Amino acid sequence: MKLDNSADTRQWVTGQTDTATWVVVDDPDPQTNDYAVSTRGQAAAKGAALITRGEGAWYGNGVVYIVASNGGPLRLGQVFAYDPATSRFTCVFASTSADLLAAPDNVCVSPRGGIVLCEDGSGLEYMHGLTPDGSIFRFAQNNVVLPPHVMAARGYSGTGDYTGSEWAGATFEPKNGNWLFANIQSPGITFAITGPWRKGAL
Repeated sequence: MKLDNSADTRQWVTGQTDTATWVVVDDPDPQTNDYAVSTRGQAAAKGAALITRGEGAWYGNGVVYIVASNGGPLRLGQVFAYDPATSRFTCVFASTSADLLAAPDNVCVSPRGGIVLCEDGSGLEYMHGLTPDGSIFRFAQNNVVLPPHVMAARGYSGTGDYTGSEWAGATFEPKNGNWLFANIQSPGITFAITGPWRKGAL
């Protein structure tokens, strides 16, 4: 993706936007570690946009959402939207405080068109909601602490405190969107959270 006026999105703030076009990567599988001829290097040489630590992507609401985990002026994370109908690439949210959002990672779209962001910051970890009007809020905190007998039964060592482990892989079940599935990366737990999501802030 190449932007008309700004190749570097790493300092973009909420609302910043540009027109996107596309470059062709001549050798998409170069089989080398040489940056100059890598897929990334070829794209950059043709003016492709720079996105820092792009980790999550999701198609929903007719647009592609892309997360830059440490993008933005404060390096706390950005959420972008690419609209293929208009060829516009927009920063829909750039965090201005670690209390708002710190290092978003995975992303998905809710049945009502809101966005779910899985945080991969430091300290307590949250899932966040980002409404279509740009309001952000925490709605799930990782409070996983496994008791000693569970740790012992599974052959784990340590205190059993996994509250610093990130949320990952959030997705709504496709039939009715009544259940949100999300994972705690370590020690590997999947939660199923019921709605009704169409009646809430998301």
